[in-house]
Amino acid sequence: MTNLKIEYESGQFIDVDLSDYLLFVGGQNDWKRKIIRSLKRFNVSKTLDELEEGIYGENGIEFYYNEKQLKSKDTNFMFLEDNKSIYNQLSFTKGNLMYQELLEIQHEVDITRQMEILNNELINLEVILNEHLSQFSNSIGSSLGSLLFTDILKNNLSLSYFTEQRDYPLEMINSSELLDEYVKLLESMIKRDEEMVWLAIINPESFMEPHDFQYLFEELKRLSSETKQLKFFVFSNRSLELPYTSEDIGKTILLYDYYEQMPEYEIFEQSIERHYPDELKLSESEIVSSFYRISHLIGEEITGDSYISEKDMVLLKVINNLLEINVCTETSVQTLSQLEKAFLKENN
Repeated sequence: MTNLKIEYESGQFIDVDLSDYLLFVGGQNDWKRKIIRSLKRFNVSKTLDELEEGIYGENGIEFYYNEKQLKSKDTNFMFLEDNKSIYNQLSFTKGNLMYQELLEIQHEVDITRQMEILNNELINLEVILNEHLSQFSNSIGSSLGSLLFTDILKNNLSLSYFTEQRDYPLEMINSSELLDEYVKLLESMIKRDEEMVWLAIINPESFMEPHDFQYLFEELKRLSSETKQLKFFVFSNRSLELPYTSEDIGKTILLYDYYEQMPEYEIFEQSIERHYPDELKLSESEIVSSFYRISHLIGEEITGDSYISEKDMVLLKVINNLLEINVCTETSVQTLSQLEKAFLKENN
């Protein structure tokens, strides 16, 4: 684990430990907005204006990793927050993933050989053009110049998406269908540049299907583990359908009136067990699953009818008590009649 400090307001930092990724959850969305706002503004390499200085101070936004202050111009930050975010990395736009990848291949042998052929043909075309010009002038000549690979990309490149039925303009494709290409381009860039990449994923539930985000989450974990050059954050406003494990507990930041990084799982379970109203009979996987089902509710008032299970509600109240969060977690529980229970047990 390495220390990470992000300034969210002048002189105020969120101070956490980071190995590869962090999950930001909890009922306090103001915290999320402040942290995301700082990350996005830090990524803009220009001087703060007077209003921004009032928020962040004259020194600007400070960002520390492993006790070293990072500079925005030397830090590669990326954001995924909507369909357009992924498309913007796969279109041919200066500085994005596709742009970097295509520019990198200009020095490949097959590309340079083909460019020589094209430029030789341009010379032949120039000769023919001058022959036509000589028919009405002995003084005017022409020169077409050489083609560069970058010129061809800029002026002639058009990207489309192929399916079995037809081709589509890239901008018409949903982000979920482009995830595989996104991951491969990201991996190529990280391995090529060998520089730290910071990726913030904001409310993925709003633009990805659960199974698509599961794929992305697992691929990012793999990339981070293999390259040691990727650090990523996930911010969500509600519980995400991920295959959580006990390893994720210590990488989770709870945002409520304050913030709290969860301890490693063993300590987490012991704390729950000490404050549980009865003998804790839940398995490790059941505790982990239950925690993430209620994580977005921690610190929120829960009253009246609720679709939270009774077991989850108990865990929610235990954690609120542990964190000394003074909120109501009472709810009416709708019990089933015997016939309703029997109906649910019937085989379809």
